[in-house]
Amino acid sequence: MLATLLASPLHAETWREPTTGMEFVLVPGGCYSMGDTFGGGDHNEFPVHEVCVSSFWIGRFEVTQGEWQRLMPNNPSIWNDSQRHPVDSVNQQDIADFVARLMAVNPGRRFRLPTEAEWEYACRAGGRQEKFGGLPPPEGANTAEYANRHGEGSRAVGSFPPNALGIHDMSGNLWEWVSDVYAADAYTRHSRDNPQHISEGPARLLRGGAWSHDAFFARCSKRHMHCRPTARFDFVGFRLVMEEAEK
Repeated sequence: MLATLLASPLHAETWREPTTGMEFVLVPGGCYSMGDTFGGGDHNEFPVHEVCVSSFWIGRFEVTQGEWQRLMPNNPSIWNDSQRHPVDSVNQQDIADFVARLMAVNPGRRFRLPTEAEWEYACRAGGRQEKFGGLPPPEGANTAEYANRHGEGSRAVGSFPPNALGIHDMSGNLWEWVSDVYAADAYTRHSRDNPQHISEGPARLLRGGAWSHDAFFARCSKRHMHCRPTARFDFVGFRLVMEEAEK
């Protein structure tokens, strides 16, 4: 068990990385129905299938510009209004460089992008039947509009309500890189336990929607694939998973 645990208003166990200040939330493992369980989604969100993931720690927020700059020499972000805005315009090599520096100051721990199975499970607050990654909207509010969160540029992390695990901005703000290689039929190839689709191919996956897209793209099950790992966009950022090294 990690030594430093923090109190969370939603009672999830959390750990704060000491150099950057990034906060990670423990997501207890379990099984869930992965894919579009509400209907109306894209063809690549099917078939709905049972997936089981092991427990993991995931960033409470998208990595912020302040956290990035504690390890990296420059801030690539276009939307750089404050240090609490998520870092944008980073590609997968940029993230790999950040992760290498992060692991250098945290011996015994591994950091990585989440798999899309882990990402969707966390977005659904542990695999619940939830369409968007946030607490239910106030009575009378339109669910899609409440989850949309798009406009002109990113906002400071934590500007919107978290989901039931206390994880923020999994719907909207910035698209987030995940580790899988994109294939339209990846779900037909998934193993039941901890699946990850890795193969040859140029396209990588983004999850979660962004300020630049409407609510359809912010659904937990939405898979967005038009991205090479070298691409940088002002509507794309990331969050990390943390693992303790095996003893």
